Amino acid sequence: TPFSLRKDHEKAEFEVHEVYAVDVLVSSGEGKAKDAGQRTTIYKRDPSKQYGLKMKTSRAFFSEVERRFDTMPFTLRAFEDEKKARMGVVECAKHELLQPFNVLYEKEGE
Repeated sequence: TPFSLRKDHEKAEFEVHEVYAVDVLVSSGEGKAKDAGQRTTIYKRDPSKQYGLKMKTSRAFFSEVERRFDTMPFTLRAFEDEKKARMGVVECAKHELLQPFNVLYEKEGE
């Protein structure tokens, strides 16, 4: 493995009805993925950030994100009007209310 396994981790207890998301990345290369520079379409809300959105489209978009997805990842294709979603996500991402899941790649053959 490209990293050493740690055995000195803290113990944790899972409570009933708690939900966790685990991001898994797999590589057959060195595991040094780079940003592909492609347009991101998957985001998740960062509940630790707050900002008063200026654009009406952004506010409507962010309200729908909070209502439908809370802090779980979502794709812009999940919105009825994807064009408005693409407009609304710009201000939200700019002020770090949403975290993008960037497209990653490794060199050819890795």
